[in-house]
Order: sequence, then structure tokens, then C-alpha cells
Amino acid sequence: MPRHSKSTQTSKIISHTDDGTPIVNVTLSQIRKGQPTKKGALVRIPQVAERSKCYEEAAKVIGEREALALPYHGGRMWKCEVKLSDAAGAHGSNFTLKSATDTESATKGRKSCPTPLFRWYRHSLQLATLPHILEDIVEVSHKMGNKKKWISLSNDDDLDSSDEEWEEPLPSQNVMEISTLTTSAYEDSTHPLPFITRSWISPDLQRFNTRKAAIAHSEELVERDLLIDRILFGYGKNGVRLRPVKPARKAALEAGMARFLRDGLWIVGQEEMWIEKRREIYNRKTMRLLNQDKQNLNGDHLQSTLSGLTSRQESSSENSGGSCAVEKSADDHTVREADKNLSINSPSNKVASATSRASDESSDWPKCDRTFGSSKRLLEAVLQSNGIDKCVRIKVSVNESTDSNVKKAKMPNTVTPNDSDASWNSEHATPTTIPKPRSRLSYIEPLPLSTHYRLNSEQIEKCYAACIGHYERVMFTVKARSLHHELSDGFDVLRERGKGRYDMELPEFDTEEYSFLTDSKIAAWMPIIHKILGDDAILVHKGCFLSLPGSETQVYHQDGVHLNKKFQKPCHAVNVFIPLVDYDMTNGPTEFCLGSHYIGHENFVKEMVYTPCVTAGTPVIFDYRLGHRGLRNYSKNCRPVVYLTYSSVASGKEFRDSVNFSRKRYRKLGEFVEKPPSREERAKRRRLEE
Repeated sequence: MPRHSKSTQTSKIISHTDDGTPIVNVTLSQIRKGQPTKKGALVRIPQVAERSKCYEEAAKVIGEREALALPYHGGRMWKCEVKLSDAAGAHGSNFTLKSATDTESATKGRKSCPTPLFRWYRHSLQLATLPHILEDIVEVSHKMGNKKKWISLSNDDDLDSSDEEWEEPLPSQNVMEISTLTTSAYEDSTHPLPFITRSWISPDLQRFNTRKAAIAHSEELVERDLLIDRILFGYGKNGVRLRPVKPARKAALEAGMARFLRDGLWIVGQEEMWIEKRREIYNRKTMRLLNQDKQNLNGDHLQSTLSGLTSRQESSSENSGGSCAVEKSADDHTVREADKNLSINSPSNKVASATSRASDESSDWPKCDRTFGSSKRLLEAVLQSNGIDKCVRIKVSVNESTDSNVKKAKMPNTVTPNDSDASWNSEHATPTTIPKPRSRLSYIEPLPLSTHYRLNSEQIEKCYAACIGHYERVMFTVKARSLHHELSDGFDVLRERGKGRYDMELPEFDTEEYSFLTDSKIAAWMPIIHKILGDDAILVHKGCFLSLPGSETQVYHQDGVHLNKKFQKPCHAVNVFIPLVDYDMTNGPTEFCLGSHYIGHENFVKEMVYTPCVTAGTPVIFDYRLGHRGLRNYSKNCRPVVYLTYSSVASGKEFRDSVNFSRKRYRKLGEFVEKPPSREERAKRRRLEE
């Protein structure tokens, strides 16, 4: 038989679907060459290995669609482990099987069983029912809208970034149109669908075996994100910027805990960091809107009002046999001049100035001109709508006739809103449209920063003096005993953590004078520690980091590893960093990689970096497993930071880090060499003795 006869026979139609669509077999040669067997026909793959490859590709597509159907959480996506198999022994998945036993059990099957159908799609074979499987995956709707990229928050200046930094919705990927061929394979009763097993893994590494449970958990994560955005960053639903209002302490604790679970970081006072910046933005917006109102009032409404006043005056003068004219003088303010002096910043100042100028003259309104009285009230309403309580004076003279000698009557200098013309009915007033004032807009005063959970200024100065003094005494002792070579290996009270960086243990911190740091009943930040670790949290270690001017950037690291590398366990220890100077990007603050406390996300990711610049005495609390590093100190000053390590007690055994906190690894420095007094100190001592 010729060599090509086998290919010709396998290309023949072997059966049909329920609606008459032809089904053909495919050979390995046709699969490798990407050569379709017959147009408009479905394909059956006899080879188990080739079907397994197609199942693996389908599992990747299904897993990606399942992951995109659920919302992000902290910049991390959901994962979906998908496994496809059939009764004939073929299987494929988008993850690695755990053991060889699972692989052997998956390959067992009956070869005579009918297998799913495939189709040629872009020069390769694909599961024919895949478009229908993807159609059944419905994207979960949520309230996040165009969610802000957390990866863009490199520092606190980005908390009030422009709207252009809000990401667009992700475009739908792996779009596969349903055709008559795929529908025929989906509805065929002879060839079944492959067995599909799904397992969802959330961004916080929780596993779910049903889509319903995964969706329920995703809604909880979305609610956490909404709480974090609202309280800590000032953004509402769909990215709307909220009015700067200081949240309650209980709400701040709930939002802080939500962010700690998601990012592994808790910054004391983080709920207030956006308020001052948002207050400036809100006040600028208020000024801009009020300026628009002023321009509209100046350009259109006030001009029409003035023309109406003039026409009414002329008609009233003709009817009464006299004339009503508006006089201009150096001492009097016209309406146009008054409009130029309108100010939205402090209307009370303009009212006071108008009142002071108005006190120079006094007279009575002309009782003969009632039309102008109603126009006066109209002008009052117009100016009141712009925030002015009292109208500016207008000087008017009325001449009855040229033959009779009648004294001129003048308008009073000021008109209050309470003034009214009792002799004139309001029904004669000409109706007009008055712009509504923006009463909902107001100037927001600066809010005082809270002082809870922080060190006060006296405690900061005391800790600063202790840290600098300890460093100077250790260095003087090293110099006096010529221990420069041993300094690189470290001592029990001072260890080098990089060029220009030192980790110091201060004996002073064990005294009662510094109980505000070590006593769990007095320390200001203990409510946060108890919320994270529980009421049985204990202090494991304490000390001070000192970064000298010119110190280099630290190597990215985690202080501790996971207690269980297979499953994500709750936080077992935290670090509390308390800077003793104000942080800025020049003196080398600590840089954190958000979310790196989760298994599988430990690596440094530049897009997830966040560097909090806090004030002196503000604690920065983070998970012991969170990746971080100290940046280079470009300033000319030292940057001391007090650190405290707390751990939770489980089964009567507390967590201990023998690698970082063991004194046995380092040489004992011994007693400090006392520094001799300086010349000034010796002179002062002699004066006291005399």
C-alpha cells in the first residue's frame, strides 16, 4: 500500500454529529504540519498525548479567563487551577501535578470510550467546545470602577494624583466567537465534554473549590478595598474624590487592619495623610467655581439688571414729570465699581469696607420714586447672591420740574437686606432670574493632626540623645582599644548592617526611664499591636538603627521567613519602626514592597514599591515577612530609628529569631571607655570648685 494511503484513509469521514456535521480523524503528521483534514469538519484525535496537549492549552485559556473574571486585590490577581481530562485517559492542566501517583491515575482510562471533539483554529487544533465553556464564565461586577493602580503609589505625593493615572478596564482577552461548528460539537450527544476541575486561589492565598465561594470571598475583598480607598486615600466608589473629613478612630483602625492584611503595612495616621493635600485641592476647586459664578454675574446678569434699572428710572421720571439720574462722584461707588471689588475669599471684609464708606453720608429715599425702590430690592438680591450682605450706595437726584424749585433728594448711603418700601406692593416688582449661590461650597480650614499612637516631642528628644550618645561611646571605645578590624564582624551592642548603617542595642532602653517604649501597658501603639497579633503579644527585641550621612542603599530583604512554606499562615510577628527625625526622600527612609509577605510574592517588584515619609515619632508597623530596604542617606544629618519587634504567643511558645537577635554570634565589647572631658568641661569644673 502506498505511504500516502493512510493519510487519505484517515481524512475520510468516520461519523457525523447529531446535526450532520462530519467528523474525521487526524494523524500526527497533519498535527505537526498544521494541515487541516477537511474544511467544515470536526476532528477526533486518537492519540492520548496529543489530546493532553490540547487540554493543557485549553486549561491555560480557561484559567486566565477565570482569573480575569474576578477583581484585583492589592495589585494581585486571582489564580485558577484548571484540569481537563476525558474517560480515555488524556488529561491536561495549567499547573504541575503534585505527585507521580496523580499522573498515573490520570493516564488510566478506557481507550474505546468516545472522546471530545476538536477543530482547526489558526493552524492548530483546539477543543471545539472551548468558546461555549468561556461563555459560561461571567465576569463578576463590582463597585471599584476604574480602580486606582496601587503600584503607582511610590510615595505620599501620589496620593492626590491626577485622574489620568486611573487605569482603564482590562480588555477582554481570548475572545473566541461561537460558530455553527462549535455549536454542533457542544450539542452532540455522542461525544461528551471533557471533565473540568477548577480550583480558585484568592490574592490572599485562600483556596476555593466552587465559583460561588470564590465570588463571595471576592466581594469581601472588594469591600476591604473600598474601605481602604475611602478612609486611607480619600476615594469613593468609581474613583470619586471625597471631601476631606477626618475619620473616626474606630473606622481608622478597621481600615488600617484591612490594609495590613492586604499590603502587610500599617502607618499610624495614614488616614490623615491625604486630608491636607485634598483640602488644598478642594479649596482651589471652590475658588474656581465661585470665580465662575462671579464672571457670570459680572458679564450677563448684573449688566442686564443695570440696564433695567436705568430704563425704569427714565420711565418713572417721565410719568412723574421729573427725571431720575445717577450721579457719579469720587466719593461714591457705582454698581460697576462695586462689582470689581467683590471678593469671594472674605466677603465680610468687603461688607465692612462698604459699611465704613457708607457712614459718611445719610439721607432719605425719595418717596416719589417707587419704581426705583423695587429695582433697589432687585439689586440687593443680585448682590446678596454673590455673598455680599449689604449693597453699595448709589447716589440719585430727582428733579420734579425745571420751573419749580425743589430740593434734591438723595438715596441713603447703604441699604440693608431688612430695609423695605412699605408703600410699594411686591406685585409691581419685575420678575427676573437670580443665579443661585453655591451654598454647599465653603472654605475648609486646616485640621489639627492627631497625636494618639505616637511619641511626644519630649520622648523623641530623649530617644534621639540616647541613640546618638550610645553610638559615640561605642565608637570611642573601638578607637581607644584599636578594634577597627573587629568592627566589621560586629559587637553585641553594635552591628554593621551595610556601609554607614548600624544596628545598636541600648542598655538604656531596659531602664524604667524608657518604659514608654517597652511597657505594653504604657506604649502608645499597643492597641494596634493587639489588633494584629492578639492580646497575648509580647516584646521580643528592641534597639535602634542609625543611618549616617552618605550611607548606601540596603539590600532588599525580609527580616523573617514563613513558618510554613506550603500554606499562608497569619502574621506571627511585626516590626515597629519609629523614626526620631522627619522622613523625606533625602535622608534615606525605608522602602517597602507591598504584598511581599505572601508566599510566592517575596521577590522585589518595582511597581509595588511604597515609601512612607512620616514625621518624627510616627510608628510604621509592618509584617515581619514583608520585604523592605533602607534607602541611601543623601542628607548631611544622621537618621536614627527606634525599632521594636513583637510576636504572638502560640501553644505557650513565643516566636524567637535566633538569626537576627542572637548575641552569641557577636563579640562582647565590654565596658565602655569613658571619654575624657573637653577643655570647656574642665574649665567649668574648676570654676565650680573655686
